Amino acid sequence: MQRILNKREKIILYITISVIGFSAIFNFLVAPLAKKNELLNGEINITRVKLKKYILLLSQKGSIQNAYNKFSATFKAPAHKEHAPVAVLSELENLAKGSGINLIDIKPQAPKNSGLQYKEIFVDLKTEGPIEGYLKFIYSIERSLSLLRVKAFRLNSKPNTPALEGNFSISQLSLAE
Repeated sequence: MQRILNKREKIILYITISVIGFSAIFNFLVAPLAKKNELLNGEINITRVKLKKYILLLSQKGSIQNAYNKFSATFKAPAHKEHAPVAVLSELENLAKGSGINLIDIKPQAPKNSGLQYKEIFVDLKTEGPIEGYLKFIYSIERSLSLLRVKAFRLNSKPNTPALEGNFSISQLSLAE
């Protein structure tokens, strides 16, 4: 009877079986462990960066607290919810005056509760003034500490004058009480 495999073929068979075995072990055991290790190292690095930021904030706690106290002392929220629309109107008048814009008509709208923890107060304005004044006015509204936002606006030129007519829809977010 003849031998089924000669010596050279046996060596090739053993090498093939061991390569297949090592690749299976690598693909099913080593690679997933290496990938999980890489993910965990990434999470550790992210957490380290967060901790460094938190430590920096904790070291600046006193200066942040002082800035907050200054802010809260200068910003006076309306005492009653009935005064909130009045405060919005007076702030808009001050911003318009500071920007060189003339207010022609102010129409406050009824506040809308969003069903969440805040309400939105809308005000429609008709204005008149130069383009530079409008730039200052919009910029000062968007930077307002009272959370004022320009929802919509339209500018039209007046005939035979450099002034522009403007129509604004402005909103303010406030806590629902």
